[in-house]
Amino acid sequence: MDEGKEAASNKVVVSIIGLGMIGGSLAAALSKYGADEFNIVGYNRTKASVGEALARGYIDRGASSPTEAVENADIVVVATPVGVIEEMVSEIAASLKQGAIVTDVGSTKAKIVQEVEVMLPPGTHFVGGHPMAGSEREGINAANPDIFKNAYYLLTPTPRTDMTAFRKLHAVVARTGANILAISPERHDEAVAFISHLPHLVSAALMNVAASETKQRENLLMLTAGGFRDTTRIAAGNTRLWVDICLENRKAIAHAIRHFQGELSRYLDAMESLDAKALTGYLEEARRARLSLPSILDKRMAELYELYVPVLDKPGVISEITLTVGAAGVNIEDIEILHATESSGTLRLTVAGWEAAEKSAAALKEKGYDVDVRGV
Repeated sequence: MDEGKEAASNKVVVSIIGLGMIGGSLAAALSKYGADEFNIVGYNRTKASVGEALARGYIDRGASSPTEAVENADIVVVATPVGVIEEMVSEIAASLKQGAIVTDVGSTKAKIVQEVEVMLPPGTHFVGGHPMAGSEREGINAANPDIFKNAYYLLTPTPRTDMTAFRKLHAVVARTGANILAISPERHDEAVAFISHLPHLVSAALMNVAASETKQRENLLMLTAGGFRDTTRIAAGNTRLWVDICLENRKAIAHAIRHFQGELSRYLDAMESLDAKALTGYLEEARRARLSLPSILDKRMAELYELYVPVLDKPGVISEITLTVGAAGVNIEDIEILHATESSGTLRLTVAGWEAAEKSAAALKEKGYDVDVRGV
């Protein structure tokens, strides 16, 4: 074997199925920040997208079919629309090698995780994923290697999640510069219904209302200011993608819509009754909430702390620990398994900042874990 082939064989093979904006950006990020670590294989049903990804250096090799793409893959990322993720996993399942880790980038999780976990063959693993990044643009031409930097990337472990598989996927995602949080699939769907799915529908509804008014008032949209443009920008997103999301997460989104309708009713009632005090209170409440959103801190300026957690090797332990830390709002910078035996081991979690370390340790101790916190 020559040196070039030997070097390539030592790399982690990442297969990305679907080279749209998110899949393409993931390929671009891994090729930019992990060129010495990853060998990236790409597949897209549109061959031109594969050619463009090759031309830009985002992938090392193009595949002619999904099954070809995953044959030797260590990590498989299914970056297709939500509505076809389960179908795609079913198609590639028999071609996965032992130890392969499959993840997705879908905006809904509960149903996908439940279905996919049981359709994979023994010896292969699934960990759901959802990068909270993107834009209204589509396709490989919209790919951006820096789109994940400081964005939240959610992983959704369950009691079935393999500890080593989670750690390996976490390490790959971390190379994109994302803040990684663990959250249960069910809680994920409830949360994104409010913070992602509802805003898109509100944006679309506002755009439709304004467009309808334009038919009666000529050139109304020509007068739109920055606030309107910012609020309605996401209405230009991929329609097929959003139809899939709305149908897949319809229960949680319906709850969010009803909640939003109730909130608008408060404003309407206050205006109709000329209740300036109530209206002031509602607006001030929103203003304070918006100003209290945490700012993005530069990881490089933060002190790093390590949490050492002795654990038994049993199903669900990685899920419980990572979900506990995620529920505390803490991003795990790195995760490693130390001193592993057949029955036990030690998890080393790295977090940024003393406050994050304290919160994580307290949450884990409440769950009954022993935690040793050390500065790096």
